[in-house]
Formats: sequence, structure tokens, C-alpha cells
Amino acid sequence: MKNMRFKARPPMRWLAALGLSLALATQALGAAPYYEGKTIETIIPFPVAGGSDIWIRIIGPYLEKQIPGNPKFNYRNIAGARGIPGMMEFAMKAKADGFLLLVSSATNYFPVLLGDKAAKYDFRQWKPLLVNPVGGIMYASPAAGVKRVEDLARAKNLIYGGISAIGLDMIPLISFELLEMDARGVLGFKGRGEARLAFERGETNIDYQTTPAYNAQVVPLIKEGKAIPLMTFGQLDEHGNIVRDPAVPDLPTVPEVYEKLKGKKPSGKFWDTYKVFMPSAFAVQKILWVKADAPAEVPAVFYAAAERLEKDKEFLTKTDKILGGYPLLRGDRLEKTIQQAFQIDADTQRFVKEWVGRKYRVKFD
Repeated sequence: MKNMRFKARPPMRWLAALGLSLALATQALGAAPYYEGKTIETIIPFPVAGGSDIWIRIIGPYLEKQIPGNPKFNYRNIAGARGIPGMMEFAMKAKADGFLLLVSSATNYFPVLLGDKAAKYDFRQWKPLLVNPVGGIMYASPAAGVKRVEDLARAKNLIYGGISAIGLDMIPLISFELLEMDARGVLGFKGRGEARLAFERGETNIDYQTTPAYNAQVVPLIKEGKAIPLMTFGQLDEHGNIVRDPAVPDLPTVPEVYEKLKGKKPSGKFWDTYKVFMPSAFAVQKILWVKADAPAEVPAVFYAAAERLEKDKEFLTKTDKILGGYPLLRGDRLEKTIQQAFQIDADTQRFVKEWVGRKYRVKFD
């Protein structure tokens, strides 16, 4: 598998290098490292043992070793209400000193994109330190008459098991509409694992899993002939274009499948919606944030730590499953892409809310 590389534009790379140089120069002059003897508190807006909680707790000890001064990481879980209380805690109480950080995931992004009035946080006031993408792969049961992706144009009565129409399930549900598939979502499952088990029992016949779960649980089904891999939701290149997922490069992306089935490039409202929600759902799913006006040495030490960890064989081996096979990326190399991922125009927002409300009976304030 090839690692994803997001190349920074020259000015961004120059500024990042300048900040790192200044931080290192300060240490060279004899000043103590910024974080020496300090504790970094990290807000996790989810329960203990959730995906984001495990993610930061696994990489935290490696960051402690790699950041000059060897600070200690403490973690504070603020669960509930789609993560909004934890996000608001950071937005209101974090100071611009870099001693309070925030972990976020796709669950925290959708309330902003959907205009939830309770989500009064603004990503433009924060700076991404570390980013971890994740992939999503869709597959079907051969019992549904699907042997290859072209069969989706003729397949009937496809049933998908999901959790919520306003969470990550929105991406496959949008994909069904975009590709004009005869598929319906049955929602209310407690998690993707439960939905996968329903697929294995034959209660559903099309499903998706994120890359780690796909590799661990679905690839064996494929080898047994019980599942047919179809497509991925894609990743983003350095220009923000949807490209093939490097974790499964042999599978086409949703827009590629559209072209294969329709003979033209995707367009229309569902395509506009897909382009808005897919990046935040998968391409920049997990992010470690600091306040944007934190001292320059704060992001600099995290960027440097990310580069050292990229060459750390123990880190790469021990965290491979939790990172999903993707690299831990410097936030400055994706900052523009990240900010663009959290923007939505009024027409697209209105369209998706009306569609979700009408088809899946979701009520918005």
C-alpha cells in the first residue's frame, strides 16, 4: 500500500518551515522547550473507548516522546449530543497557549454543515495540528445479483443497514441517489459492526465499512465468496480533487462508477452534496486542533513530531490498525482543504435537509 502524500503549496510550506526554524532556534539559544514539564489536556467529545478516544490515547504516548520537553497528555471525555458539548467546551474555554487541545471526528462536522443551531463553534478559529484520514469501502452480496459494479444499474431491492441519515451513513445514502440505484436504507443500528452482522445474516445485501473494519472483517468474506467489493468513497489529493483511495487503489470511486454507469461525469444536486460531505466524513475525518492564535512553536513541534513518527518503525507497526493504514499527517499541509471541507452554500444545505427530512423523517430545528 502506498502512503498518501499531500503536498503543500510553496508559501504554506515556507511559512511552516519558518515557524519550525524559529522554534528550533529558540531551543538552540538555550531556552527551555515550550512544553517542558507541562501537561497538555485534550478534550475528546465522545465516550471512553470510542474510535476518537482510542485514536488519541494510542498516539498520545508517542507524541509525549517526540515533542521536546516530553509533556504529559491528559484526556477529558465529554460525551453526548453528537459531541456538541465537548466542542463547545473547547470553543469557549481553550486559551491561545496550546495547553488545551481538541480531538474531532466526522460526527462533529455534520452539525455545522447542516446548520444545527447548537453547534456554535467555528473551525476557522482553530488550527489543525494532526490529521488522520480514513477510507470507506462499499460491498454487496452476490445473492443480490451483483457480481461486479456494472450490475448496480440492474440490481433490484438492495437493502442497506445504517445508524443515522445525518451521520456517516449520509455518504452511502447520497451515493445510492447519485447512482440512481434501487436501494433503500434501514436505519437505527447501534454501530457499523452491528450493521455488518446483519449483512452476514442476509438481512441486508449492501453495506460499507471503514478501512480498518473492512480489512479485518470484510476481506475474509470476500475471499469466501460472500461479499463483492464495489467502490470506495475516495480520498482527496493536494488540490482537493476526489481520487482513488490509496488503501484500496484497485477499486473505483463513486464518481468513477457514475461515469461507468452513465457515460458522463457526475452532476446535479446529489453530486454537489456528495462533494461537500465526503471530505469531512472521510478524507479529513480525525483532527487534533489548537486555537489558531497559539504561539508559533506550538504547531511547529507537532508538525516536527509527525515527521519523526512517519519514520518511526515502532509507531508505524503499533498504530497501523488504529490509523487505518493511513499516515498521520501534518495539519498545515491540509489546512486549506480542511477549511474548505467545512463550507456549504445555502442551496446545498437546504436541499440535503429537505431530502433527509422527507425520505428519512429527520426533523431539524
